[in-house]
Amino acid sequence: MPAQADQSILHISADFPDPLQPNKTKAVSTLLELTQDTFRHQVYSLNRVARGGGISAVEFGAGWRAVAYEGFPRGIFLQRYLSRVAAWILKDLEKRRLDVAFVHAHKLSTDALVGAEVAEALAVPLVVSSQGNSDLKIIGTKRDLRQTWQRIWRDAALILPFAPWTAARLTQLLGPRDKPTVYLPCPTLQDRILPPRITGPLIRTAFHLRDYRNKNAETLIRAVAIAARRIPDIRLEIIGGGDPQAFATLNRIVAREGDGRAGLVGPVAHGSMQEVLNDSCAFVMASFRESYGMVYAESLLAGTPVVHSATNGISGYLDSPAVVGVDPRDPEALAEAVLRLVAGQDQIKAELRDLQERGGLDFLRRDAIAQVYSRAVASLSPATEQANSQDDGTDSVPQNG
Repeated sequence: MPAQADQSILHISADFPDPLQPNKTKAVSTLLELTQDTFRHQVYSLNRVARGGGISAVEFGAGWRAVAYEGFPRGIFLQRYLSRVAAWILKDLEKRRLDVAFVHAHKLSTDALVGAEVAEALAVPLVVSSQGNSDLKIIGTKRDLRQTWQRIWRDAALILPFAPWTAARLTQLLGPRDKPTVYLPCPTLQDRILPPRITGPLIRTAFHLRDYRNKNAETLIRAVAIAARRIPDIRLEIIGGGDPQAFATLNRIVAREGDGRAGLVGPVAHGSMQEVLNDSCAFVMASFRESYGMVYAESLLAGTPVVHSATNGISGYLDSPAVVGVDPRDPEALAEAVLRLVAGQDQIKAELRDLQERGGLDFLRRDAIAQVYSRAVASLSPATEQANSQDDGTDSVPQNG
């Protein structure tokens, strides 16, 4: 059942680009753009500051608020400060006389501490996105808030994990849920389908250079050098820029570990990324921590197999020889995965082409993500629930986990 365009969603997110921090990730803002014809979106974009004298805000967008609130780093007094933000939002909503149908908190560990109080006060359903990297790190560290997070996890009307592995880990940590849990990939602007093509043994990876430790660059460089013992002309290109110190450090690692097979090639314009990926034998990024990794989706849609860490990223979404999970700490295992993709390139890319043509990757694309989100949220409306109970079930929300 489609949602009604007059239904409004109040979004609470610390990951939303705003005038105070315009360079935040665009995953949340893209989701709102994709569903702006289905819902009316209201945004409170949160920005923690060390000393700010309380809470203040600047308006942007369609009457949205960029909020600066005072809080300590490392989660000290986390709930206390975020509870103040919730109270401020409720007063602001009352002053503006905004009608809210749903509250969507875009991170379980932080935003949902605000969202749960707001949703309860407004008596509306709470939707919570869950990010594997930051959510598990914060929830695992702040044991004093474990019961609060368990309650939010259990009682939220809808949970939207970025990936299946996130839902599994959070279930182990916080217990089972009996309300809907729907996997929702992050939408990327680069989601064209490009047929695979056979290339030379060129491996590519891509990340902001400041993240080279988490992206496990040194292990990958070493793994390609190991693979070169069997495929001498294999080479690795590291795409990325943005940090001169990391660039210098990585160059030293390449010189020490790369055996002449690896090199840094600088940044690539995002609009050209899929063409670059299409001209690769494989994309490899075995991160230690990765909530989702839009570049994996961009690569597969561009016809290029991927290697990722077996415990994060897109783990659990696809069972395909073109999607290989490995232990990020094992350079030998990473080298073997790379060798399999190079040696079996013809067959693996043929299977990837078949997966593309059968629509097996469509769930990674913007239109599908928007549809899943709209149907999942709209299913929380009493009118929609009643309509769904009267039809043949073809409009039911896909539930996972």
